[in-house]
Amino acid sequence: MITIGINEAKSSLGQLVQSAAAGEVVVLTRRGKPVAELRAPPAEIGQESAAQAIEALRKFRRTNRVGAFDIAELVAEGRRG
Repeated sequence: MITIGINEAKSSLGQLVQSAAAGEVVVLTRRGKPVAELRAPPAEIGQESAAQAIEALRKFRRTNRVGAFDIAELVAEGRRG
């Protein structure tokens, strides 16, 4: 973890961003008290992971049925109630 004052951080922002991108946490301070953190964003889900999750949901839906419901009938019942 890198701790640096805001005024000093202004002059070395590029280096601090590179450190954050490499996984380092940069704590910005004002008068010695932490006021902000600079860190890399969390990793995003890749296309492959998303495709696998979608397929798992489809498989779950095919194998786990609740029952034979008529959607139109359920909607009509909801409107009556």
